[in-house]
Amino acid sequence: MKRLIKNKYFLALFGSQVSSLLTINLLNFLVIVRIFEQTNSSIASSFIWVAYAVPAIVVGPFAAAAVDIFDRRKILIFSNLGQALIVFFYAFFYSRFLYLSYGVISVYSLINQLYVPAETAFLTKVVKKEDLVAANSVFFVSQQCATIVAFGLAGIANELLGFKVTAIVASLFLFAAAAATYFLPTQKTPGLIHGENWEEKVWKFLSHMKGGFEFIRKNSVILYPFIFLVWLQVSMSVLVVNLPAIATEIVLTKPALAGPLVVLPAGAGAIIGTLVVTKLAQRKFRKKVIIQTGLITLTSAFLGVSILLPILPFWIGRFVLVILFVGAGGAFVSTLVPTITFLQEKTPKEMAGRVFGNFWFVTTALTVLPVIFAATITELLGARLMLMGLGLATLFVYLVSEYHIVRKQIITN
Repeated sequence: MKRLIKNKYFLALFGSQVSSLLTINLLNFLVIVRIFEQTNSSIASSFIWVAYAVPAIVVGPFAAAAVDIFDRRKILIFSNLGQALIVFFYAFFYSRFLYLSYGVISVYSLINQLYVPAETAFLTKVVKKEDLVAANSVFFVSQQCATIVAFGLAGIANELLGFKVTAIVASLFLFAAAAATYFLPTQKTPGLIHGENWEEKVWKFLSHMKGGFEFIRKNSVILYPFIFLVWLQVSMSVLVVNLPAIATEIVLTKPALAGPLVVLPAGAGAIIGTLVVTKLAQRKFRKKVIIQTGLITLTSAFLGVSILLPILPFWIGRFVLVILFVGAGGAFVSTLVPTITFLQEKTPKEMAGRVFGNFWFVTTALTVLPVIFAATITELLGARLMLMGLGLATLFVYLVSEYHIVRKQIITN
């Protein structure tokens, strides 16, 4: 941690990440709650994710390849500036058109396809390999803190300041993120693909992009954690989109207050979990044990909220609810951080942009149907059944991982 604090480039990247996360979480929460309050429909809220996913599906692979070709510092600077301007102008037009939100989210997502893989790949450039666990832990703590602050204060800020002022404040965070990335070093990259004509350049670019997918598909040590991370992000997206319904049906509060009552305990658990995972990693504790423990805890939390909570008295149920959300936050960290650290360790630096860019592309593309399906289940049958489904899915993932571990041991023996 001391080495990270003394690393000025890490601090610049960290500052950009925090500012960007505050904005995206503020914007997500405000838009989802506004759509839910105007339509009273979880399905309408879920289409916010569809609007986010379409650009990822269309340009995601191209953006992932571009991150390994162009200067990642410039990508981060111009991505933040573009997103800042979009949010700023949205603040003045949101009230005139309800469904303008979908277009804003789509354009924001389009730019984000460049920002996210560039940031993830840049981390391996400015941080030494032995510091990656600590760096990922710091990044994940900041992600949880940003989620807590943004989701916890978004509803309150909306009530006190109004949607317009809150959106303008969010845009200022992105301008700050652009300023932070200005101090990052310029990275040496292959540059523009050279060729005799534009057809040849396009063909070489497509081959470059295809190479990223081929690398992932042919390397099981990359493919399996890649698939696991995709599943984790899909589950998180399902939860975020259904937060208003979880608040009204399970927590029994207003959708705007879902942040402090749901995200706060989960975020606190994530911070605690991050500190624990970091300590275990320093002691060379096995990653698979940490991950499997997290899966069992996550299963217990989801099933506990959906099955146990309805039969408990009100105040006891609220206390148990907080404990379960804290456990879920810690469990999510203990599965995510070791897996993404392992993936970073095993990915060659020249492939980092394509691997992590394709990760976000595949995650976004594969999230669309589960998010809509989960929102439909929530709207027709309730949030408890949706959470039960997530719990059973997590249990299935744990059983599959345990089967492969036992099978591998039998083959080895």
